[in-house]
Amino acid sequence: MARKWVHGFFDASYVRLLRAQWPEAVTRKQVAFVARVLKLRRGARVLDVPCAFGRHARLLARRGMQVVGLDLSRAMITEARRGSAQPGLSFVRADMRRLAYQGEFDVVLNLYTSFGYFSPRENLDVLCRMARALKPGGRILIDHRDRDRDARLPGRWWERAHDGTLAIWEMKLDRRAGRWSGEWTFVSPSGRRSVRKIRHYVYTLDQWKRLFRAARLRLTGAWSDYGQPYRAGKGPRLIVIATKPPL
Repeated sequence: MARKWVHGFFDASYVRLLRAQWPEAVTRKQVAFVARVLKLRRGARVLDVPCAFGRHARLLARRGMQVVGLDLSRAMITEARRGSAQPGLSFVRADMRRLAYQGEFDVVLNLYTSFGYFSPRENLDVLCRMARALKPGGRILIDHRDRDRDARLPGRWWERAHDGTLAIWEMKLDRRAGRWSGEWTFVSPSGRRSVRKIRHYVYTLDQWKRLFRAARLRLTGAWSDYGQPYRAGKGPRLIVIATKPPL
């Protein structure tokens, strides 16, 4: 199931949906937060995985970072490479389960609920690969959902994107496993419908601490949203930072 939904979900039509959902003004605020909390400096090497269509990677490169964006989706990487010819920015199509970088990056970014797509064992292996990609003293930032908040959500909810697209989530949370499964339905302003199956894990702060320990990382920060200090169940996100021990 995990392999099937991941390979079919992130197609060209989903690229368009993401663009409608995340205008550049919002992305600029997110990138400003990331740069501030990670104390990013010009020349820092950043791995953005998965990078989607490069909305964060491109803005980080404009700030003078050396950024590699990596994503499995051919449609996402194709879109990311359009107009991406700028210093310090490159995009690679690859599976994050096959990351082979060793001590090359100051920062690894994993944004917009892009972790937990696979089995628990595979998810931990992905995190360990991200940790190995870091230099000693490097940091990883993961922007994910807050399981404490998700446990209180109804099985069906919706929101409207900036271009008028209606997004409807019909999901079921396995509270014991901490896994969402179900369907996302998108209805464009013209009435065109797109239905996608999805399944992924969500985590509490204590679970993130355990995952980080298993990957030889140390939790060093948590937020409920971009700029909002973490309080369990009080915000839409659980953004966590962990640090790799120095040599």
